[in-house]
This record gives sequence, C-alpha cells and structure tokens, in this order.
Amino acid sequence: MAVNETVIALLRPKPNKAKLADDPPHVQAAAQAAVDAPDGIGTIASYWTEVPLPATGTWNAPGKGGAQADLVLTAPQDQVSLLFIEVDNCHESAEELAAKLEKYARFFRRKVKDTDGKERPMWRTRWSAPETWSGDRTYPPVLLVLNRVGERKPTGVPRRNPMRFPRCAGGTD
Repeated sequence: MAVNETVIALLRPKPNKAKLADDPPHVQAAAQAAVDAPDGIGTIASYWTEVPLPATGTWNAPGKGGAQADLVLTAPQDQVSLLFIEVDNCHESAEELAAKLEKYARFFRRKVKDTDGKERPMWRTRWSAPETWSGDRTYPPVLLVLNRVGERKPTGVPRRNPMRFPRCAGGTD
C-alpha cells in the first residue's frame, strides 16, 4: 500500500468539486486546497511498480544480486526523464537500505551490448535519459521515500552504529 500511496502523492489527483457540493465546509475547503495545489508528476501510465534491475542475467530472467525498484517514473513532460523510487516502511535498518542502494549502483554500472552492437549501461537499453557532461558516468537518481507507518525494528538497528538514519514516527535510530 505504501507504494500506491507514494504514486498518489506524486500524481496529486484533483478532486471533482461538483461531487462534493453537499459535503461539509471543511471537506470542501480541503478539496479546494487540493485543487489549488501544484500539479503532480506524470500520469498513472508514467509509473511502473516492482521493476527488476538485474545485476546479472537478462531483463526477462534476472539473476541473483540485483535490485527490484518499488517504482520507476518516466515523465519527460514534467522534466522527470527517469527516476527510481524506493519506499521504506521503517522496517529496514540503515544497513539494509544501504545494501539496497548498492544493488542499484551495481545495476547502474552494468554494461551490455545494445541492438546496435555498442556496449552501454544496461539501464540505457530500456530507458532514455538526457546525456550529461559526464556521459554515462552519472547514474539516474534514486528517491528514498520514508513512509512513517510505525517504529523501526529495534533489533534491526544496532545502537553502536555511528551511522544515523532518519527517524520514523516514534521510531529509534
């Protein structure tokens, strides 16, 4: 559900105020605030969920050691050519999240031969993104969404670790 909530938050759908005409004033005020808020990013078709990012294997048969993106967003009409999104429900330690991000980096570094026979980063064989001054040395961004649904697992986050991680509601670090 947190992934769905993330999509809705990024889309920022606008309510149909005509359907709320008989609702109490506070509901109408909330609807008006949503209508007045900035537009969201993309359309529902701009989002893909649970996308395998193979560090080994192929797109159709990913091998072990790869990541799985909770969301991949492509919305060039909103100046978001490519964005990977990882949603954390406060059930993973900082070390587990860091390991996930390393899997993303492993995937981003992976090169394969494209249909033209030239070697390029595997992610560029599926998605387009503007070239940058550094060419393929720059990786696409990964957005980490912290969904505050509860406390972090106290047993999953060692107290002796100097690496601090953002708190979730009522959680520990």
